[in-house]
Amino acid sequence: MNRKKCFALALALMMLVLAGCGGKEDPVQTTQAAQSTLASGSSPELSSFTLVPTTWSSPNGATVTLTAVPVSHDDDDRAAFVVRLEGEEVASVLCDWDGTQYTGSLDLNAADGYCYYVILSDGAGSQTEIPVNTPTDPIDESLIDMASSLESYCNILVDSSSFDGSTLTLEGGTLQVQVPQITNGGETIVCEKALLLLKFNEETIAQEEVTDLVQADLPGRFEKALSGVSFSVPAMEDDQQLKLEAEVTLSNGHVLTAPAGTWYYLDGDLQQAVG
Repeated sequence: MNRKKCFALALALMMLVLAGCGGKEDPVQTTQAAQSTLASGSSPELSSFTLVPTTWSSPNGATVTLTAVPVSHDDDDRAAFVVRLEGEEVASVLCDWDGTQYTGSLDLNAADGYCYYVILSDGAGSQTEIPVNTPTDPIDESLIDMASSLESYCNILVDSSSFDGSTLTLEGGTLQVQVPQITNGGETIVCEKALLLLKFNEETIAQEEVTDLVQADLPGRFEKALSGVSFSVPAMEDDQQLKLEAEVTLSNGHVLTAPAGTWYYLDGDLQQAVG
């Protein structure tokens, strides 16, 4: 079999090997232009490239689209977009050529440690593998650690509280909010509102807004120390309970919740439950 036939067979096999990732839901639609570049760079073989994610309606993955402009191009040249995880290929696609650039999209489940490559092939069958986003040479770390970058959650810890017979006061604690780092069109997601809800018999009887959350050391992480936050407490009987919850609304409309603690009334005193 001559080299041209070998190369044609290799391309056909590459088109069949699409190691897709299951669980994809409909992509989230956005009005922002998709040209927002989340990763870009160059190599001796590529004059430029971009990696742009489109998030799904659930946070279990994203579609990553590659555009790559080669330094030169012949009619027989081809390019493949390949993604590996822990050294194993998890997804690949033969890119389309529009006369100016290569384009290819891959659906990736949420995972940390992805490595992104472009493999260029010429008419003689030779191949060049170009890393475009890897842990050793990161261009966009959010796409490498996709699972962590898609996460959004809130946590609240109440270290101490006091009760004067009618008012519950949080003496020490922390509210922590993590917003997603992979978004459509480079959208920046922020906390629009953070509330502490006090509930009695599963009904909200009081609420306090937490403002001025500050950026923590990690990307997308916001925190606020809780001290001196007070709630009026209704008359209670022994063994009745109060529950405190955090409710955070993000700018993308997602609402995050987290339990903050439980207090029970016993012998005229309000005590915080442990564990």
